Order: sequence, then structure tokens, then C-alpha cells
Amino acid sequence: MTQPAAGWYPDPSDPSRQRYFDGTAWTDNYAPFGPPAPAAQTAPKPGMSRGLKVGLAAGAVLLVGVGLLNSGDAEKATGSTSAPSAQAAPSPRSSPSAGSDLRPAKDPDVPAPAGSAVRDGKFEFQVLGVERGATSIDDAFGPEIAKGEFFTVRIRVTNVGDDARSFSATNQKLIINGNEYEATSLLDNGWMEDINPGLGIDTQVTFDIPKGAVPTAIEFHDSMFSGGATVAL
Repeated sequence: MTQPAAGWYPDPSDPSRQRYFDGTAWTDNYAPFGPPAPAAQTAPKPGMSRGLKVGLAAGAVLLVGVGLLNSGDAEKATGSTSAPSAQAAPSPRSSPSAGSDLRPAKDPDVPAPAGSAVRDGKFEFQVLGVERGATSIDDAFGPEIAKGEFFTVRIRVTNVGDDARSFSATNQKLIINGNEYEATSLLDNGWMEDINPGLGIDTQVTFDIPKGAVPTAIEFHDSMFSGGATVAL
């Protein structure tokens, strides 16, 4: 999994403002969208003849046109000093733009150490333990039979935001040999639960995996479309 470069992006929770992504997770730094910087203009020097002024004006128009054509390359080469403009927030799996002078703080393909507390969006996640080997689990509507075997990850989820948020076990993913496995939709499996600010829950996420497979990491998600934070198992 490749993280995007650190920088300002539209806030996923409030499109009217920007939010700073530090290369690993969304921070609590916000900013309004800034107006574009005015284009530089060349004013004629006082005392010049009318013909020279006309010539300078024509030259300035030509330079502005060339500058507009090359503005994209110039921004990539030198970086913009104006307020960050609105841009689409990249998927955390996308690579940083070529020529960007921002780099992720760490290798995004390396999961956090086992047992670490990680954050994605407004949730903090921590693995408490794992269980495996069961082929049948009792659910609210009867037993759930595994196609392979069930692998259950017990976790603590804490709301570090300012408003209540819904946690869903089905948004979490298990990583085995680089492949992603979706969580099962068990009603007794933290399927959907609201968590108020500052509070947390101990819950579990269950996956149906091939018998004998060895999971290497779990990818936690605040929501279906969040960037995700990966922890080794």
C-alpha cells in the first residue's frame, strides 16, 4: 500500500475547507480554500515613448501567455508559495505526483508494529488479540459456516473526534500474502455501532480465510472510503 504525499487536501468530513495530511493520517489542522495568487504584470517605466510602451505591453502579454502555458511545470519544479488550491484528495494507494517536493514520513508499504495504536480518520485502533480455527460461529440468525476457517481479530476502537461516529467491522480488511480479505457480515461482529467522542469499544472483526493461511496485517478504516492504517499481526 502506497501512501500519498503529505500536503493540504479537501477535508473528507467537510468539503468547504482543507485539511492537512501528514503522509500517514489526517491531522486536526484545517484551512479555508485560498484565492489564486494574482498574475505578475510588468508596468511600463515612466518617461518612455508611446511606441516603446506599446512594445513593452505586447511583450508582457506574450510573457504572461507563455507563463500560463508553463505554470503547471513551474509549480511542480519549484512548489507554490500561495495558499493551497482545491484538489481532489488522493487515494492512499496512489503514488505522489512526479516532481513533488513532499515525501511520506515513512515507507507506506511497511505496517505499523504489532500492538501499535494507529489512527485513520477520527478513530484510533489497537489490536488486542487474535483467534483462529473455528469453522462455525453462532450469529443472531443461526450458525455461520466458514468456507475455509474463521480468523477473528479482537480490537479496541476509540473515537478521537468531536462528534459521534459509526464503526463498522465490514470496512476492515485482512492482508494475507498481499491479498485483501473482506470481513464477514456477522451481526455479533461489530457490524455497526455508534461511538461518542472520547469513548471507545472493545469489539472484534472476523474473516473467512483459507485453512492454514497466515495473515500478516490488518488494515483499519474509519469509513468505507477512508485511507486506512495498517498494523502487523
